[in-house]
Amino acid sequence: MAVPSQAPPPKRSVSERPERSRRHEGRAQRASVQGLSGFDKGLFALSAALPALSAAAGVATVASASHDAGVVRVVGLGWTGIFRVLDAIVAAPFMLLPIGTHALRAGLASAVIAGFAGTLAFAVARALVFAVLPNTLSPKLGSSVALATALAAVLAPAWQVEASAPGGAVTGAFLIMAVLALGAMPVRQLVQDARIPVMALVLGLAASYEPLVFVAALGALAPSFVELARQRRPDQDLAVRAGIAFALGLIPLGLGVLFSLRDPDMGLVVKPFAFPLGEGALPNASLPSFVGAEIGTVLLVAAVAGGVLTALNPRTRSLLASLLGVVVTGLLAFLLRAPAGPSHVVAPILSAIVAVHVLAGVALATVVHRIARARVPFAQASAAMAVVLVLVLPARAADEASARREARAFRGEAAWNEAVWGPAPPAAVVLVSEPDTLRRVAAARATGQMRSDLLVVPSFDVRSRRADRALSEEPKLAPLYRDLALGMMPEELSLAQVSAARPLLASFGARWDRKLARHFVPLGLLSRFESEPRAAADRRRGLDDFGPSKERLVRVSVTKRDPELAGATAVLLRERALGVAACGERDVLSHALDDLRPFAPDDATATTLVRRIVTNKGAIDVSDLGP
Repeated sequence: MAVPSQAPPPKRSVSERPERSRRHEGRAQRASVQGLSGFDKGLFALSAALPALSAAAGVATVASASHDAGVVRVVGLGWTGIFRVLDAIVAAPFMLLPIGTHALRAGLASAVIAGFAGTLAFAVARALVFAVLPNTLSPKLGSSVALATALAAVLAPAWQVEASAPGGAVTGAFLIMAVLALGAMPVRQLVQDARIPVMALVLGLAASYEPLVFVAALGALAPSFVELARQRRPDQDLAVRAGIAFALGLIPLGLGVLFSLRDPDMGLVVKPFAFPLGEGALPNASLPSFVGAEIGTVLLVAAVAGGVLTALNPRTRSLLASLLGVVVTGLLAFLLRAPAGPSHVVAPILSAIVAVHVLAGVALATVVHRIARARVPFAQASAAMAVVLVLVLPARAADEASARREARAFRGEAAWNEAVWGPAPPAAVVLVSEPDTLRRVAAARATGQMRSDLLVVPSFDVRSRRADRALSEEPKLAPLYRDLALGMMPEELSLAQVSAARPLLASFGARWDRKLARHFVPLGLLSRFESEPRAAADRRRGLDDFGPSKERLVRVSVTKRDPELAGATAVLLRERALGVAACGERDVLSHALDDLRPFAPDDATATTLVRRIVTNKGAIDVSDLGP
């Protein structure tokens, strides 16, 4: 008996779809347009709490050497140029907390700002996900994917190294993220009028913070302003309010100008427009290695796919343009050699990392949506498992940040200050010939790790305010100032007059008279100037006494991979080697180069000195090896 064929069931119309599917679509629409559910509020709380707590756990009582300028600005309230005064303003309330050191309190301020930045990153990611996939994606699944990608960015090592540092760049990144969030929010016309002055205020704060932060904010705001110009006629009152808000945002910049006119107790010898690309002097890695370490190939591919999906939706092209503007600015900052890790990352690159993760979130949410809508058993459960896999991204980022943090030496900066300034005689005069070394001095003094009895003199800028204060305290410096101000090399009599009044610590300049080199005897990382020439045995004994300190410095800077401390040590050891080379003492010079080699294995000056030891007889010429 033949079995009668059964016709396939007719397709259900939208009105006939299961009640569960209609509830999902209704909740998705309400999540993207209306208020937040309790679940979303919990996710917003997590987006703020997790980055802030992770950064707070990494805040140290002694600030890293990579953030010396931030320590001077935030902790010491010193002048480091007219930019980034906003860091000191943000950290001021935290400096009143009765806990820990001043460096720890300033680091907590950065941690809190990182938490707010995490919230903004989640808000942008969530808005974009539901804008690309409206009325079809489950609100809980979509919000969870958006949270995972936002946390993967803010919990990454690049963000956490700034979020746990005094005066970290997270404040600038927060301003850029605020611009993106303002452009992503769907608001009514009544709220639109209030949003424009807020955008202008944030834009003014970005201009006060750093030039590249201002460029990134402009790139993020440009699509919103174009869209607003198309939607409404020019409003003179609104333009006035926006102008006033922008002017208020420039107040920190005005304070920076005022600080440059006063005589601060703690400041660096810098020009007003110092650090236009961000604070930091180490060379960056290549772009592929940076992207691989901080973003990863999978997320980069997902970001490209997310960008394509966002571009196909006409309603999200404006936000895509804003995100691409931030990414392009971050790429520009990297190409301009702005600091990009491993111990310091500028704000535009931080915000570009978030923008890439936000675009990747769109692709990942689309994959989850396809799994949930598949006509297979347990499709919803499979989609939930896919979200669990996506949540691995922030867990992995937090683990990498923790591993990098633990690799750094505990209180390495304190050990460095002890090795440099500990052997100095009481009330000594210290001639500093490098701005980087002076920055270390200023940071140590701001955190109370610099001996107050030492008189630091910047020999590379005797017209600075710091040099004027040193001359007022020690008038015997006047002949030395005269020599340096006239562009002459210091005379033996000028240095001898200072050393007769106080112990004198300095580094031999490569272009100084060779006869002066025999007056220097190594003392720690520096050298002491003696009124009478000393023998080679005295210099060899000084290098031998440095042995225990050298081992300690190798542990905290080379073994623990602290490039800033290693670089600061190499600068002083290089100058000491030049002084020994000018004496023509080859055995002692070999000892000095052995001290330098662990901190700078490929140092060009050391290589040249080794070659001259072998090829030249008699005195070794070092006049062409100076800065």
